[in-house]
This record gives sequence, C-alpha cells and structure tokens, in this order.
Amino acid sequence: MRIQKVDDIFELDAYQLVVLAFNEFLIFTMLSNVVFNMFGAAAPRLPGCDDIIYNATSPFQQCEQYDAHLDCEEPAMEYEFKSVAVEFQELCSRHNEHSYMDSITQLFGVNNRVRFSTTSQMIGIMLGSAIAGQLSDLYGRKKITLLFLCMMLFFSTSSSFSSSIEVFIIVRFFIGICCGGLTTVGSILVVENLPSAHRLWMSTVVTWAPNYMLFALFAYITGEWRCLARMCNAMTVIAILICAFLLPESPKYLIQARKGKLAVKSIKYINKFKRVRNQLTDTEIEDVVHSAIEVDTKSRAKAKKYSFIHLYIHPKITVQTVVASISMFSVSYVTYGLLFNYDVLTGSIYMNAAVSGFLRYVVGAVVAVLDHFGGEHVGRKRMHFITVSFIMCCMFGIFFIYFNDLVLEYKSWIRALTLLAFGTTGCLFLQLLLITAEMFPTGIRNIASAHINVCGRLGNVFGPMVFSYKLGFAGSGYLILGVICLLDVIVFHIFIPETKNQPLPQGMPSRKKQRKDPEVQKSLTTISEEPDK
Repeated sequence: MRIQKVDDIFELDAYQLVVLAFNEFLIFTMLSNVVFNMFGAAAPRLPGCDDIIYNATSPFQQCEQYDAHLDCEEPAMEYEFKSVAVEFQELCSRHNEHSYMDSITQLFGVNNRVRFSTTSQMIGIMLGSAIAGQLSDLYGRKKITLLFLCMMLFFSTSSSFSSSIEVFIIVRFFIGICCGGLTTVGSILVVENLPSAHRLWMSTVVTWAPNYMLFALFAYITGEWRCLARMCNAMTVIAILICAFLLPESPKYLIQARKGKLAVKSIKYINKFKRVRNQLTDTEIEDVVHSAIEVDTKSRAKAKKYSFIHLYIHPKITVQTVVASISMFSVSYVTYGLLFNYDVLTGSIYMNAAVSGFLRYVVGAVVAVLDHFGGEHVGRKRMHFITVSFIMCCMFGIFFIYFNDLVLEYKSWIRALTLLAFGTTGCLFLQLLLITAEMFPTGIRNIASAHINVCGRLGNVFGPMVFSYKLGFAGSGYLILGVICLLDVIVFHIFIPETKNQPLPQGMPSRKKQRKDPEVQKSLTTISEEPDK
C-alpha cells in the first residue's frame, strides 16, 4: 500500500494550486473587510473652518480646535480618500445630529462614532470566532466557510449602500461576525488540504502581509469607500465560486464525523488532480479511509476530556495562561491601535498602507531566517524581547515628539516609527501561537490556543479607540501603547519558559511531582510571592 494515512494523500500537485488560489481570495476577503476602516473611516485633515485658519501643528490639535469651534458651519476638509467621515461629516468628536448610537459609544468612553464602527466590527469578529468552530464541527468546513463567504458578500455590499453612520456601524458588526467565522473555519479548511511537509512555507507565501499592498491599490483605484467595498467584493465572489465548485469537503472532517462514503468521494476528487502514475486506486482510498476512522475511534475512546477550567487548576499552567493571554492582548491592542490611526501620518495613505504590508512581509522573513539559523542563541523569549522592545521604543519616541510639540520638525520620524512598529507586530502573532503550541500539554493545547486568541480579540476591540481617549496631554495614545509593550516585555520574560527545541509536553503536570522538584517548587514560590512585591 503506497499511503498509510490521509495526510499522505496531499502532495505538491495541481490540486494545491486550487487550494492556494482559494486561500489567496479568502485572505483578501478577510483582510479587506477587517482593515476596511483603515481607509473607510480615515479622518480628513481640518486646517480650519469658515474663514478661520487653525494654528494646529498636528491632526490631534486640529481636532481639539475644531471641537472648541462651536459656531463652525463649513469646515475645510483635506483628504486623499473619501471616507465615511468625509461623506457624513463625522469629524472628530462632534456630530451634526445626536442619536441612540451616542449612548452606546459613551459606554465605551468614546465620542467618535466613525472610530466606534471599527470597535463594533471587532466585537462581531469575537462572536463569529466563538460560534464558527462549533458550527464547522457539526456541519462541515466547506459548508460553513461557504455560508460565511455568502454572508460576507451580502453584508459588505449592504454596507456600501449605508444611508447614515448608524447603519454603517450596525452593518460593520455583522461583517465582523463573518470575518471571525472565516478566520476560524476558512483557515482550517485550507490547512486541512495542505501537505503536512509543506504547510509552513505555503502558508508563508500566501499570507496577509502582501495583501495589504493589493488592498492599498484597490483603495487608490476607487478613491472612495462605497466603490472600494464593491470592488473588494469581486474577490469574494471568486472565493465563493472556487469553494463551491472546485473544493471538496475536508476528508479529515468527514472521517472525524464518521462519514466514510463521503470521505472516499472527496479523496477520489482530489485524486483526479494527481499525475497518472501517482493516482491511487479505489481500493487504496477505501482502505485508508476505513483505517483512519478506526484509529480516530480508538483515540477518542482513550482520550481524556479537558475544558477551560484545566487552564486554571495548576499554578504553573495558570500563570502561563494569564501571561500568554496578556501578551496576545497587548500585541493586538498595539497593532489595531496603530492600523486605524494611519490617517494622522504624513505622506500618502495609500503608500503608507502598501509599505506596511511590505515591512510585515520582510520582518516576518527576517525573523524566520534568524530563528532557523540562530540556533540556541535566538530563542523564542529573546526574539519576543527584541521585537516588543523595538515597538516600545518606537511608541515612546513618538510620544516624546508629540509631548514636546515637535510634530512639524519630526513628522517624517513619526511616520517612519509608526510604519516600522506596525511592520514588526506581524511576526509577534505567529511567535505567540507557536509558543502556545510548544508550552502547553497536548490535552489542553487547543483550548489554550482558543483562550489566548479570545484575549487577542479583546485587544482588537479596544485598540482602535486608544487615540480617542483624552488624558490631557499630547501623544497620550502613544504613551499608552508604549506602557503596554513595557508590561508585556517584563511579565513575558519573567514567567514564560524558553520553548525552542524543547519536546512538546504530553501529559498534564502532576502536583506530587511538582512538590518533589526543587526547581519547580522554587518557581511556584516566586509566583506566589509576586503579588506582594
């Protein structure tokens, strides 16, 4: 028999071109909707109002003077991209008309309704992520992915016909649900169709970073938010067609669901893409499916069931869960805080977006090379320390410029530091997911990953609002981001172990063994004393 398990069926053949094509259109669909407000909610510059010219040196000061200019009737707006803020004249914290949405935004401590549309979307992403995994286990990867893609097409198109900011905010919430679902289920569908030996580089080639550049090009071509939403939907339509007509249901899901006949049918479809000499016989396919179902049945019978509670019943695992969750929250908070504040940077917003994608791609590649060739000298903790510390220095540097009112003299520095910081955040997500997989025992590894991702989603929700908080001094948003990075560096370095080149933990730690192990006992003593410091 030429193959022993289902994974052996997937190899570098014509079918992988279909999978990669679908992955590209899927990723662009997710990215263009998740970061849509990078352009869609971009705030215009306000150099003055009526016949009055403001003496502001930064967009933040322009907003302060505009908010104080209560008798302003015709604000002067300067912008590259016609966003929702421009069309509905949702400028800074002032509105032409107050509505029920103001009561909701005030619950989050902000007055800017355009920025709140991003928060609304991020809340939807959390909900979509939470429900999508269970739906895919019940009804299949392909069906749920296709469902969310169709819903995305509907709501994204609907958003382009929004008649008010209130409608726009509500529709962004439902778009967020679709994004969260696709991020969870669509990614699983792709990964389950990739050859195990080539998953890493294939996932690296087709990823989010280069699609920032493509999205920036779409924004440049359209020039305004309604056309941008509709143009991006063309990519969603292609993703729907590929998923519906060229991709079968995941054989691994069908085996897990004990649907042997459908699993055989799915593998026979994939088998047609292979070269004639590599194609499997019907008997070989049926034997592999039958064997896989037997193995899965036996493993489930022996497996002990764990829940989120098991992340908090052992001191060592509890600390690692809390610290890793804080770190993921911090990275997400900083990433989305910077991303949805690009409208204050000097230079073209299109170029800034494109450069961001390029930098994320380059930084990710450099980190991967250093990790591969650095050996023990470049571990997970050291790489995390270097990257987060670099972002922290960028944030404190920008804060220093704003606090000392040096914006005009150093506006190019603000732009460079922001783009470099955002470009560096991309590799941190992969680092944290990898550390999570290497740090937690097999039985709770997926649960820990889900827990940490949920905390990351919370960062997505609150990050875009960081520059809406008024702390009474210039650059306060950058100070908040810098302090968050500092706290992340400290707690991560103290409590997270080095996991590179370490064997993956299999079983849950034993309390009895922990007491006998002096090193662990010392660690637990340190942890228990930490709150008193």
